[in-house]
Amino acid sequence: MRDLYIKNGQGFVVVYSITSQQTFHDIKTMRDQIVRVKGTDQVPILLVGNKCDLVHQRQVRSEDGLALAEYWSCPFTECSAKNAHNVNTVFAEIVREMNYVQNTRARQRQGCCTIA
Repeated sequence: MRDLYIKNGQGFVVVYSITSQQTFHDIKTMRDQIVRVKGTDQVPILLVGNKCDLVHQRQVRSEDGLALAEYWSCPFTECSAKNAHNVNTVFAEIVREMNYVQNTRARQRQGCCTIA
């Protein structure tokens, strides 16, 4: 069932809790599944560390999230759903990423012809 949702998805917000190292580990499997089902690693993905309001319970450093996002070549942000910190940014960023990938694919399909 999850594969069907992934197949039909146009963009993915991959979220982990900054208070749980396990969730940070689990998202790697989720991203692998997205890439497998989509058949490409050129998929609009936004990596999000949630619960940034729980600073004293942090188990995953911001630097680790940023490093993973750089490895995946995707944007990264932290947010708090509880106090709505950066929540709008999450949605704006995934739409921006989806548009970027869609426009890149359109340019690649256009191709070019050189006459010598």
